Amino acid sequence: MEIHFTDKFDEGQYDRVITVGGDGADTTVATSVAIFDDEGLRTRVNVLSNAGASCFQDVRCIASLVFIGFGRYVFILDAKAGEVTGHRLDGYFGRIYDGSDFENLPTKFSILVTSASEALAFSRTGELLWIRENLGIDGVLLHAADSRQFDGEGDWDPPGGWRKFSVLADTGTVL
Repeated sequence: MEIHFTDKFDEGQYDRVITVGGDGADTTVATSVAIFDDEGLRTRVNVLSNAGASCFQDVRCIASLVFIGFGRYVFILDAKAGEVTGHRLDGYFGRIYDGSDFENLPTKFSILVTSASEALAFSRTGELLWIRENLGIDGVLLHAADSRQFDGEGDWDPPGGWRKFSVLADTGTVL
């Protein structure tokens, strides 16, 4: 599957157009994600401005699931079914992590998402496994993963007031 952010809004190039967003009246398209699956289905996901503004955006694919991080949300598209689930974040979207980021990512996880202050863990089926809040106030980064824990840093005193943390892989409980 090929996925990428795009600024091209050519209606004729896609078999399916899906629109996602947050609360609010602004329905301007802020960005789009183009998805070309292995069976030839071309999907465009339009992310509305009411999802929030952020200087970070990311997209990852695990099997038929496409994770889109933008604004104050992470959206999960089941590319085969065309169904979308959205999770509102506490603050801005930060980053998406998968097995390419951590060689020891436990197999029950597909994606980890960070925001301004939290980390979220998702299963291989896109199910939200846990949310750990209060890991920082202006950015959360993950550095390592293994079967027991995830290690990272949260910025508590911007700029540069990073404090290390570790959370249990199974529950997200802070160690």
